[in-house]
Amino acid sequence: NELKARIKSLMNRVRQRAPLPPSSDVVNAAFAGLGISDGFMSPDQILEEFNRLLREVWIETLHILETFEERSYATGIPQELIREFPVDVRAAEETSRKQGFSAGVTQLFASWYPALRECFLSVSQSRKQRGGKDFELQIQRLLDLARVPYEAQESKNRTDLVLPDVAMHEENRRISMIVSVKRTLRERWQQVAEELFNLRSPNVFLFTADEEVTERHVAKISDQYNIQLVVWDQVKAEKFPSRSGVLSYTDWATKELPMLRARWHRRHG
Repeated sequence: NELKARIKSLMNRVRQRAPLPPSSDVVNAAFAGLGISDGFMSPDQILEEFNRLLREVWIETLHILETFEERSYATGIPQELIREFPVDVRAAEETSRKQGFSAGVTQLFASWYPALRECFLSVSQSRKQRGGKDFELQIQRLLDLARVPYEAQESKNRTDLVLPDVAMHEENRRISMIVSVKRTLRERWQQVAEELFNLRSPNVFLFTADEEVTERHVAKISDQYNIQLVVWDQVKAEKFPSRSGVLSYTDWATKELPMLRARWHRRHG
């Protein structure tokens, strides 16, 4: 509708004036802030601590993103609302003169409530869109530090990473590994599972940061589509301790990966 279109344009102006940094910059800042870099740990230690490190970087990345969002939105949104809805501002100013500042602010917020709701919905949607890419980059960076070879793919086919590379996958699918990254399982997870299943690869892993994984997800993803779902260690221990189709990040990094990696050609090791 008209309001949605106006707010979309308004938020574009906010982001143009104070753009958020790309995902790569935010993720790099998170790693730097935590002191996770080359030499921080040995490659084997990175894999042993994969769950903890990924969890820490996941949380730190969100904190850093929120800092950048505050710089962009805290003043940017009100400034653009004032420009977009000057009649509401003048009416609130008049109320302030007659009834006091609090009455004027209350009136302004009441007038702006639908617009503010759309603004913050836009912020939330933007964060969700970035979240998947941020999570994928976090995983890639840890694999780099652990000296694990991979080849990143276009996300259109939901094959985010091929380990060790596409050439090995085409040569021998039994020892290569497909990793798809999904920040949550609330959006399009069944379509993703179907796309991964159609690859006909025996070693497909779906990584997620979602803590609300349900038995329904596991029944579909693992049982129906034969995809290994990889979750936080705590989620595995608390919800699916006996489910073979659900792996913890620690199990993936210290058991599944080494078992296949041992069979890769020496040039990939």
